[in-house]
Amino acid sequence: MLRTIGKRLADDGHEVSVLSSQPSYKGHVKISKQPACEELDGMTIHRLSLLREANRSVLFRLLNMFYFPLRILLFIILKGKFDMVMISTAPPVVVGLAAALGVKIRGGDFIYHCMDIHPEIGAISGEFRNPLVFRALRALDTFTCNSAKAIVVLSTDMKSAIESRPGFKSGNIVVINNFSMPHHDEAKLVDSELLKKTGKFRLLFAGNLGRFQGLEVFVDAMQQLSHIPEIELVFLGEGNALASLKQRAHGMGNVIFLSHQPVSVARSVMSDADLGIVSLNKDIYKYAYPSKTMTYLDEGSPVLVSVENNSDLASFVTGKNVGVCVDIGSPQSISESVETLFRDKGRIAQMKSAAKQVSDECFSETVVLDKWSKLVKGCAG
Repeated sequence: MLRTIGKRLADDGHEVSVLSSQPSYKGHVKISKQPACEELDGMTIHRLSLLREANRSVLFRLLNMFYFPLRILLFIILKGKFDMVMISTAPPVVVGLAAALGVKIRGGDFIYHCMDIHPEIGAISGEFRNPLVFRALRALDTFTCNSAKAIVVLSTDMKSAIESRPGFKSGNIVVINNFSMPHHDEAKLVDSELLKKTGKFRLLFAGNLGRFQGLEVFVDAMQQLSHIPEIELVFLGEGNALASLKQRAHGMGNVIFLSHQPVSVARSVMSDADLGIVSLNKDIYKYAYPSKTMTYLDEGSPVLVSVENNSDLASFVTGKNVGVCVDIGSPQSISESVETLFRDKGRIAQMKSAAKQVSDECFSETVVLDKWSKLVKGCAG
């Protein structure tokens, strides 16, 4: 997604440099080492080699979380003055802080692209449960926000969360949501075993299987739906919750696990689904907006969303008639909604038709990238 944004800015006539690590986000996916420096899509890409984290102690992850921000800081200071620096929020807090400090030292403008809001999400997940650690990290990230000429968030819920922070100064917060997940790999043939069989009604969760997404309740809901053999639940992907989900679904023939697939293949599986699952634990909606929502819709798949009714996400899904919302943590609510939709093929057809139309109107690359071009041009002006 960031590569696509960078290419658009390069196409707009900007000179774009990218600093990244070697591909490492998904340890279970084998990606060959990429050139340390190359020209790609009109951009100059610089890649850093970090310590290998897979199957090693947490110490190596901690070392990388200090080393990578340090390299960002040095890159900004030593590479020559940049008119503008934009950074996203991974790893959380530390990379934004490094970029903010680098710009303060070297000069220029700073755009903080908040895909997620940390450390608030970490507090909910338990990573930053210590109140002193949480307050210190929040103060650092608030400094980063106050240093930015523009803060980009994905929803008005996220905008409100930043504005409510102690010490935040009224600033330029812009809502620009993500577009459907692009893919730069070649289209691959889809194994028929990945697609649903004739007569099946498929619920699909595609993406990282995290421990804090409340996915267990969907398995429990399938137990309540076992009297309807046509309904199946598919998990497509890997993640920390995979083992526990498999254990919970042991012996259940209506729950299927598929391994990680290239984006082009995953998109075909999404297109084949009747409902795409978007699940957030309590209060997460204030600090994140799942981008898989846009990809489901782009593939014409309505969404089954487990989130608070007062969230931007819930209002959008129900208001645009592209899916339904269920109560968080309630297998009963999920099973009742799924059974109702299973028996109402007409409504499913209506939502499928609306999904693609809404995606084109709200989340197409053209619509979203035009907003990025306008933002960068305005900041540069």
